[in-house]
Amino acid sequence: MPTVEGFTPDVLWTTVYGMLALCILFIVVFRVYDAIHTIIERHRQKKESETPDFAEKISRQVVAEITNQLEPRLAEIERNLERDKRRLENHEMLITEVTESQRNLHDGVVAMCKFMLVLSNYGNLGNNEKIKEATADLTKYLAEQM
Repeated sequence: MPTVEGFTPDVLWTTVYGMLALCILFIVVFRVYDAIHTIIERHRQKKESETPDFAEKISRQVVAEITNQLEPRLAEIERNLERDKRRLENHEMLITEVTESQRNLHDGVVAMCKFMLVLSNYGNLGNNEKIKEATADLTKYLAEQM
């Protein structure tokens, strides 16, 4: 090693070479450490994969990941199904009400037709041909409804 007699170009180059040597040494040591660490990790994984419950652990992890991915979708599907169920129940209620209303209207029309038939048969409407035809049509309608 040269003696230091001040800041000369030889000292500068020696310092640069020394720093470069230290960097290379650091990189080599880091690479060796990384290689050893990788080998140890691979050895640990190999030992772990040879254990009897390894497949069970992996399958639990896969199921957990899939469950975590599917839970939001399933929650959305459940919300949609609940909404659709409420809508269907509302529609069924409306259909029931409309059916009941239609039945009431039908019964009312039949009752009015019966009254008209009684009125045409026993009322003093005369012996007109149009009255006889209307009475026959009303009788026919009531017979079809029964």
